[in-house]
Amino acid sequence: MELIAVTNGRHNVDMLSRMMVEVEPFVDHFIIRERTKSAIEYIKLIDQLNTANFNKEKLIINDRVDVAVVAGINKVQLPAHGLILEQVQSCFPYLQAGKSIHSLEEAEKAHRSGANWLLYGHVYETDCKKGQPARGVEELKKIAEKVPSDIYAIGGIKPSHVEELRKIRIKGIAVMSSIFDHANPARAAEEYRDACRSYHSVERN
Repeated sequence: MELIAVTNGRHNVDMLSRMMVEVEPFVDHFIIRERTKSAIEYIKLIDQLNTANFNKEKLIINDRVDVAVVAGINKVQLPAHGLILEQVQSCFPYLQAGKSIHSLEEAEKAHRSGANWLLYGHVYETDCKKGQPARGVEELKKIAEKVPSDIYAIGGIKPSHVEELRKIRIKGIAVMSSIFDHANPARAAEEYRDACRSYHSVERN
């Protein structure tokens, strides 16, 4: 099972770049999701990561297709309210694009449109979606059964949840504040990584 770390927009560029470099050994992909940062700040962040020899192939840019194109990042995550997937693929055929989805209907539509992966949430209760009830795993199970796409779960996921999620045919999990708000982000990411690796061993056996 893969692990995606999603930035949460709560750190300045210098702090965020340091945190990402520390966390990188334990994470398969990063979604840079910085809603309040300007395009220039995005580019500064990516430049700092490049200087630190960060593996650029791990980077996914949320929403800001313009930043991805200018920075030479070949993966984008399109929010449910974001650009139309087919338009992005038509204009930038070299980009890989994931789509955020919240239901089986949205998942089927995104799959037909050619999404490279799907991000479903929020699965569990989370402070990031305060007051909004968790969607739970039942809809996720339906999506995994009916949609032949790489599916990632997001929202309130703790390492202890991996045991439940491992029973569903998903590609991996995405974690935001539990890593980037942790006093020791690298240690938190390592704990998630270890939980995800135990999933692989169960599958092989």
